[in-house]
Amino acid sequence: MAKLRRKVIVTTIRWEDTEELTEDQVKRWKTGDELLQDEVHEEVYDEFDLAEDSVSEDIKWPELIEEKQ
Repeated sequence: MAKLRRKVIVTTIRWEDTEELTEDQVKRWKTGDELLQDEVHEEVYDEFDLAEDSVSEDIKWPELIEEKQ
């Protein structure tokens, strides 16, 4: 007896956005200073909402699986 088996990798990619940032938050983010960016991220962390998503599939060629008797 034999069968074919294929590997299917399904990935969901999500983009999440916040509401508009304040001028101060934008200014701090643009500094490039990781500590200031971390502050901004913490301030808006709970505000992220789904903006867009997509699903990607990667289907591999089947392989032959033979049962040993």
